[in-house]
Amino acid sequence: MGFWPAVLALSALFGALHYLLKPGETWIDGASTGLLGLFLCLSIRRTGDIGLAAGFHFAFNYAALFIFGSPNTGNAGQPLPGRLLDASFEGPQWLTGGPMGLEASVFVFAALAIAFPLFQLRHRASRFAPRGPGRSESTDRRSGEPGSIDSATP
Repeated sequence: MGFWPAVLALSALFGALHYLLKPGETWIDGASTGLLGLFLCLSIRRTGDIGLAAGFHFAFNYAALFIFGSPNTGNAGQPLPGRLLDASFEGPQWLTGGPMGLEASVFVFAALAIAFPLFQLRHRASRFAPRGPGRSESTDRRSGEPGSIDSATP
């Protein structure tokens, strides 16, 4: 299986697990987390490092739960005690995320619609070239090509 088929399968699984295993989830949360998984995989492919993906995921969860006090199904649909801000989320569930939190809001789609092209502007070439069948290490290293594995400084 190639990189992109694996990414699509794992991102769909990530979204499906959020939708199927968390009580009260909506299709919005399943779709948004699947797309988020796709974005995080793209960041690994383009940067050659898991750091951005892990940091993005941590920062999103930390800001939503501990700064803004968004509710979350992991906390019975309630905000966490001891959060920085005592924000309230008023409005329809599709807009606020309801008890599922910000990741179940349609605003995640807008944020990702901005994140994908901005990331593309900053990271145009892949720095990670997985080896597939029939490819050797020498064919994976596109010598001298900007953004290739061997153009990165150690």
